[in-house]
Amino acid sequence: MSASNGVKSGLVTLLAALVAAGASTLCCIGPLLYLLFGISAAGLIGIPALDWLQIPMIILSVGLMARGFWRLYLSPKPICVNVVSRRVLEWLYWLSVPLVLLLITYPWVLPWILETME
Repeated sequence: MSASNGVKSGLVTLLAALVAAGASTLCCIGPLLYLLFGISAAGLIGIPALDWLQIPMIILSVGLMARGFWRLYLSPKPICVNVVSRRVLEWLYWLSVPLVLLLITYPWVLPWILETME
C-alpha cells in the first residue's frame, strides 16, 4: 500500500465516522428543526420512521473513530504520509472527535439543556 492510500484511508475513515454520527441523529432532526426554525411538525411525520437507525449508526461512528485512533496511534504499521503530515491527520482527528460526540449526544443532551434553562 502506498503512502497516499494510507492517508486516503485515514481521511475516508474520519469522513465515514462523521457521516455515521450525522445519520444517527436523523430520527431527531424533526424536533430540532421545529425548535430552531419553527417549522410545522405536520410536514415532518415521516422522519421518526428512521428511529431504528440511531443505535446502529452510533455504533458505526464510534467504531470508525476507534479505528481511526488505532490507525493513528496504536497500529504496528503506522500511517505514512506524503500529501498531508501526520500532525495534520492528528489535528483533523481530534477536531472531528467533539463534532462526532456532539452529533451522537445531542438528542439526549439538548432536552436536558432546555429543561435546565426553563
